[in-house]
Amino acid sequence: MPTTLTRLVAGVAAGAATLSLASALAAAPATAGTISPIFERTIGGPGHAGLYAWGMTTLRDGTVLVGDYWNYRVLRFNPDGTPVGTGVFIKNNGNGPTQYYTPYGLGQDPNTGEIYMADTDKYQIDVYSEAGAYLRSWGAKGTGPGKFLYPSRVVVNSEGTVYTADTWDNTIVISNGSGTEIKQFGGWGAKNGQIKAPHGMALDADDNLYVVDTGNWRISVFDKNGVFLRKWGTKGSGPGQFQGDMRGIAINKTAGWVYVVDGEGNKVSKFDLFGTFINKWGGAGHGDGEFADGGREATVDNDGNLWVADMPNYRVQKFGPSGAFLSSYPNPPQPPPTGGFNAPRGVAVNPVDGAIAVSDTYNWRIQTFTNAGAFVKTWGERGRGDYEFNYARLLKYSPLNQDIVIVDSDNGRVKAYTKDGVFKWSTGVGGKGGLGQFRNPQDLAIAADGTIFVVDSNNMRIQVLSKDGALLRMFGTAADFTYPRGITVDPVNGNLWVADSAKDTITKWSQAGVKLATLPIAKGTAANAISGPFGIAADTERIYVADTPTHSVKVYSKTGTFVTKISQRGTAKGRLLGPDGIIVDKGRLYVMEEGNERISIFNLRAS
Repeated sequence: MPTTLTRLVAGVAAGAATLSLASALAAAPATAGTISPIFERTIGGPGHAGLYAWGMTTLRDGTVLVGDYWNYRVLRFNPDGTPVGTGVFIKNNGNGPTQYYTPYGLGQDPNTGEIYMADTDKYQIDVYSEAGAYLRSWGAKGTGPGKFLYPSRVVVNSEGTVYTADTWDNTIVISNGSGTEIKQFGGWGAKNGQIKAPHGMALDADDNLYVVDTGNWRISVFDKNGVFLRKWGTKGSGPGQFQGDMRGIAINKTAGWVYVVDGEGNKVSKFDLFGTFINKWGGAGHGDGEFADGGREATVDNDGNLWVADMPNYRVQKFGPSGAFLSSYPNPPQPPPTGGFNAPRGVAVNPVDGAIAVSDTYNWRIQTFTNAGAFVKTWGERGRGDYEFNYARLLKYSPLNQDIVIVDSDNGRVKAYTKDGVFKWSTGVGGKGGLGQFRNPQDLAIAADGTIFVVDSNNMRIQVLSKDGALLRMFGTAADFTYPRGITVDPVNGNLWVADSAKDTITKWSQAGVKLATLPIAKGTAANAISGPFGIAADTERIYVADTPTHSVKVYSKTGTFVTKISQRGTAKGRLLGPDGIIVDKGRLYVMEEGNERISIFNLRAS
């Protein structure tokens, strides 16, 4: 998962006073006779949608809980869609044991009323009282008893037994309400009882467990002890088939109906308990009954109506038992405001006119501004199309033609637009094979002739594209990289500088793919060291590294000599919180802050 906003803001004191220019800089002194960066201004600020609906469950009293994914909270609705009280049921408190990140799956113990949350990014299950008070947690990162790799969904049966879908471990974990593990079942495969990337889960009236077996395009059913009972579904678009990216499942226990959310198909399919297809509905779009990039989780309310989280449309939709659209909440939806950001990652500056482009990552869009900070344009939404993104990371302007080129990370693609946002081309697919397959690419650099160098992060290599997106070659291996994350072109000689956030190294490469050097930079959190670097930039004399965990930018000579540290952790102007993408242009450093959701600009004046 990407680093979340709450992870970055934990422990930052609220209401910090604005810093003076001097105190905005690092505690570590600059090397004499080099640069004295001065904070100038910011662009942007928080800009979240009203609702990023994901996890859902119906409580014993008939109210419905909705996980507000990128607002880090859980909302509560009455059956008619009106908020219960303020609407906020559980909210991240920013620190301590009650903190959670993105609220994923939700479930309730039908006997005690306790509410269970899949706290995915913390690798644990959190438990709350029926009134929303934090009670306890369990879990840790890893495999084996008491550990999870990606706990995404949780349900509780009539006996208080807890089932957790560990999506990345391809298992279902059975435990008691205190977290003591009873057993695991599943495992990667296509045989009966095996699972590939389990997502949604639901229980019938007999406590049989229905699992969305996403990688096998099917539903697998188990008894309460994890013994395989039956399965149904295949890949396809016909009746009873699923197109992919399957998400939620909900069961009407009284009527014996099963509802399955097919994300890629933008459909909801209805079955009986044994997989007999009844009907389906939905489609791609923003209208009533339509979904943008598919629905997420679902729940059946006490009136037998189906609620489906429609996250990319910033709403929840409610359908009658047979699929008739009834309503949506909030109505109208509240999309993110223009000019604001939600966990942005990348910033780029047009070398000709100074215009600024931003990858507004958790809002699935690109925004452009004048250099003075006036909003110009936005485009994009969640999805797989030409004007759609799945968590785009860094981006750059081409010095050749001013195109904006973007790594569409979770779609495994690289996309190009004109400086005015008109789509030009797209290259790549998700995968770990040959040229043109990308796994979580994070950044790119563009040479003077328009050649594009992409850090194919999870494939531990660099892929090279022409100015028009044609695949040319690749270089680098697991011996060279562990998680290459940032890349830039040296303006003096065209060499490439690569930041590896797992190795904590900065390496120099020729454009032909020959490794030239590893800079002798210390590893760690000291002022002159790097730890988990992300974005990287270069000017005629120096290398600038976004040292995300220390909330600073470290500056080095091109031989690795430490020059200075720019800023430190904080929310006041001149401080940084989660610096990711950076760019140097005409003597100024532009820093995209994921945590503060803004661009901070420093004047790199010479000493």
